[in-house]
Amino acid sequence: MEGDAGTADGGLNSPMDHSSWRVRLRRWAASGSGDVLGAGVLFGTGRVLTCAHVIRDPATGLRPDRVQVEFPLLQGLTRTPHRTATVEAGHWVPAFGKAQGDLAVLVLDDAAPLPSPVALHRTLDYRGATVLIDGFPEHQSGGQWLTGVCRGPGGEGDERVQIDLTGAGSGQRLRGGFSGAGVREEGTDRLLGILAQADERGEHGYMIPAATVAKYFRRFAERHVTGPHAIPGHRVVSADAARTARPHGLQRTVTRWLNGDADAWDTEVLFIAEDDDRARQALYVVLNMADREQSPQLAVRPVEPDEEARDGDDPFDGTDSLLSRAGIAPRVGSIGLVLDLEDAALDDPGRPELREALAVLRHELRHAGRRRTAPRRRPAVAVLYADRSAIEPAAAARTLGELAESGARLLLVVRSSTHGFTYALAEKLLPAERAAQWLLRIGTRVDALADTERSARRLFHRVEPHVVDPPVATGYAARAALWTVQLSNELRPLTGRGGPRFLEKLSYAEQAVDTYLLRAERAESELRGVLDEHLRLRGLLRDHLARLARRGLAEHPEAVGPYRTAQQLLLTGPCPLADAERAVTAFARVVRRLAEADGDA
Repeated sequence: MEGDAGTADGGLNSPMDHSSWRVRLRRWAASGSGDVLGAGVLFGTGRVLTCAHVIRDPATGLRPDRVQVEFPLLQGLTRTPHRTATVEAGHWVPAFGKAQGDLAVLVLDDAAPLPSPVALHRTLDYRGATVLIDGFPEHQSGGQWLTGVCRGPGGEGDERVQIDLTGAGSGQRLRGGFSGAGVREEGTDRLLGILAQADERGEHGYMIPAATVAKYFRRFAERHVTGPHAIPGHRVVSADAARTARPHGLQRTVTRWLNGDADAWDTEVLFIAEDDDRARQALYVVLNMADREQSPQLAVRPVEPDEEARDGDDPFDGTDSLLSRAGIAPRVGSIGLVLDLEDAALDDPGRPELREALAVLRHELRHAGRRRTAPRRRPAVAVLYADRSAIEPAAAARTLGELAESGARLLLVVRSSTHGFTYALAEKLLPAERAAQWLLRIGTRVDALADTERSARRLFHRVEPHVVDPPVATGYAARAALWTVQLSNELRPLTGRGGPRFLEKLSYAEQAVDTYLLRAERAESELRGVLDEHLRLRGLLRDHLARLARRGLAEHPEAVGPYRTAQQLLLTGPCPLADAERAVTAFARVVRRLAEADGDA
């Protein structure tokens, strides 16, 4: 690939006759053409990408049996050519969750009149891109073009990109007939995605970008999506790896950086020991969770035709992972690019995908200029193992420094503090006061750890007299506080600026403190859950007794025994919660029987 990403497609998205790929969708009718449903994009000669809601059967709420696909822009024909199409198996994803899904791929019964040269293109950062949107609103048989500017992730969830119309003040607006329309970048002719929805006034639209399409339709993406992946293939993890992974402290640091939190720096450094496979896997998992195309925590799979008939089933298993419950859930799409430099140089001719990704990143940064905006609105780039790269350390630091100066936010992952790159990193890429700032940030984490453990101990003291074997509060804060004292003493003669070895100690200390904090939070949460359940059972017992008392049945012989059993379990000593719940349930059955016998409906 050349240095300018605008030509990265090798002609696939070069200036073209747009008549071949812009298609109009109609409801299929045996007697002729039905109502216009919206728009779609033709790929090759046989497949059309559109939104699921565009073609959904309004009577059944399911996918349609057939759709009519028209090619209204082909010139020199006596009538508009059309084809019949059906939904391709495994390529129907109705809208779900928070503005997720809403995609479908149609297969034409016969080949299109002309092949489409268009391909969807991934891009690292959509913000500021001027785009053209075509659609087929009512009474506009030839279609209509609107112009807009991409503003970045928008809508309810994280799968879509907001587009603001530039001509909204002159009456231009998005309306029925634009859903499913291609969104084309002006000047490059790259197709970035398809339009999915608009706001009530039609001044803002929301695009499903190429990477989101690729997440749902992998086979389709292999043929029809261009541009570099955000994450190299050998660093992609499975969905199961994310759902079953145990939380790791370093994931908190990476999540804060990805989300652009206030206590995260534009350039973060993360040390991972050579033999620490668990930490390395934890890093890959959280980066995959942040990738719009991977997002393994969603556990998404397309709906197959025979599955759709099971009315009421949700094919998208949204079960929370341990990571999500621990607050490790980076925004989908928050990672811009992962540059893996292990055993490779940035200009390595044997790694064309690496050179292409870097070229695209530079193009995006040039196109957008230096953004002096919130950190979360600038490309986040994770650089893996530059200390294992073939590039000369000073040259690597200089290149990464140029990316940072151009507006990229960097996560620098290294393994050794003795390599030349880590020295260059400490001298060239980090501010002089970073070590002191880092130590203060660790101190804040230690304070949070101490507060959490104090809260957990208070909960434990309330629970212990009533519940057998309650969760135990952790006790890491004193150890972590001692570390901060030792590190402060070590930093003092360095006058606030620590070398690579000291930065490595800070990284490991922060990872350990965050891991302790995760464990403390889990213990506190479990204790709070036990206490809440105990209080709930006591409240239920009280309410059931009050129901009997209102009818003068509180001393009824059939009720006294079950009540005292439940009361004794809940109030007089430690008991298994399961036993207490069974006793309260037994008393409740007696209450209902007595109340019904007394005429209480």
